[in-house]
Amino acid sequence: MKIILLSIVALVTLTCNNDKSSSPETSEKKPNASSSTGENVISFKVNGDDVTTSGWNIRLFRWTNQSDVWMNITTDMHKEKRTINVNLNGAKPGTYNFDDQGVIMEKSHGSYKADYNDASGSYSFVGGSFVITDVDTVHHILNGAFSVTAKNTKGETINITDGKIIKGALKPGIISL
Repeated sequence: MKIILLSIVALVTLTCNNDKSSSPETSEKKPNASSSTGENVISFKVNGDDVTTSGWNIRLFRWTNQSDVWMNITTDMHKEKRTINVNLNGAKPGTYNFDDQGVIMEKSHGSYKADYNDASGSYSFVGGSFVITDVDTVHHILNGAFSVTAKNTKGETINITDGKIIKGALKPGIISL
């Protein structure tokens, strides 16, 4: 379990450090959750409580020793402290399932943090799925829906339901980890 959490944290750190679009030199305007156009919005409910944020990192990647392309979706911890981070074992429309038998570089896996800055509030996905409905690598847009169950190290579970990704800002290119 700790290896999975450390790998997820490493991926988020790496992808955040590779996020050149958030540097001050970039004049490109990034869409956000408050966008009137409804772009790059990620919303979900945690045990019934609404969360609306945006995509911090939505990117295609490869594990160093694999040829398959995966997808990382991380919500913006700067806009909303309640965050999700998932690695889907594919990069095309389809259903990506989660279970408690996940192997980090073989199966889709994810986590939820009640407070991004507090690792003690971390939950791993143990059930449910992400349904990616659209991956547009020309216009850099991702759409989908999700509903998952997550469990912490104490065995406490939460339900994340009614998840939606609306015109998620897919970063161009594929990175290797």
